[in-house]
Amino acid sequence: MIADTEQAYLDRIRSLFGNRLKKVDTHPGDWSEATLKKLMLLPPSVYVAWLGAGEPRTRNRMVSHWVFYVVGSMLNGRETNRIGLYQMVAVLLSGLVGFKAGSASPLAFEKATNLYSVAQGASGVVLYALYFSCEEIVDPLTDISTLADFLRHYETFGEPDGTPALEAHIDLPGPEHE
Repeated sequence: MIADTEQAYLDRIRSLFGNRLKKVDTHPGDWSEATLKKLMLLPPSVYVAWLGAGEPRTRNRMVSHWVFYVVGSMLNGRETNRIGLYQMVAVLLSGLVGFKAGSASPLAFEKATNLYSVAQGASGVVLYALYFSCEEIVDPLTDISTLADFLRHYETFGEPDGTPALEAHIDLPGPEHE
């Protein structure tokens, strides 16, 4: 469920930008110095990560929180032939707000954050995070098709003292009746 949703988001981003981004991928999951350097080497790019989930409004669902890390070599690419971070954010917001991946609910925008750091500033790269949420169905562990059919159901109803017991015997069709 999470992996399928993530893949749908990656595919959506690729379709929105075509060949204008150097990389669209899953965030590797760690924030080591080596990983950050690797991410910063390839602007413009977008990385997706699932941040976890919260309690939903209904059972068998979860509210998933997603972040889209946007890496650019400049804030505004309006005067150049390169895409800037502002343009990337605009495309992502237009293309992701309301986007529905599989059985997940449409994406809802939460906030955008500038992740500026001294190291990032020295490298000449800008990094922003766009936060979204959606509701996802929690897949059951049991595959209902693997459960055996009930062939006979017995139930006895208790009544007040002195009342004879009432029995309900219901025969359900089984393999021998097919």
